[in-house]
Amino acid sequence: MNTKMITTATAVALVAVPAFAQDVVMENQGADELRGDWVIGATVMSTEGEEIGAIDDVILDAEEGNVTAAVLSVGGFLGLGAKSIAVDWSELQIDWDGSEITLDLTREQAEDAPEYVFRDREYPPPPEPETTTGTGTTGTGTTGTGTTGTGALD
Repeated sequence: MNTKMITTATAVALVAVPAFAQDVVMENQGADELRGDWVIGATVMSTEGEEIGAIDDVILDAEEGNVTAAVLSVGGFLGLGAKSIAVDWSELQIDWDGSEITLDLTREQAEDAPEYVFRDREYPPPPEPETTTGTGTTGTGTTGTGTTGTGALD
């Protein structure tokens, strides 16, 4: 009877794992989904056919998981003197899986636009160091006791 219960529990666990994995793992890219490397680096053209700039980055909404803006590198020559501007992602007309990207903005308007200001990345604070007491040996083979901790030396 124990063997039957273990076998049943194992079978239930094996069935439950794929169900969980199906909720997390995606198998195929949808027809309406773009790959990041299709758009990052892509040239953005105006509706009149003039080159505005290239997509350098995308801005994501951390809560919703949506792309909210494309960061374009505009102006300059061979990457020197260029500046970053951000445009609303929904304003880009993306055709042929990112092969053609247009924006209803002229090159002059893009070059006159204010530079996009990135925020600094935030990191969690480091953990507080632990203060402990203990015994140990010194380099000469003698045993001693002491405390470790943090503090400033005078």
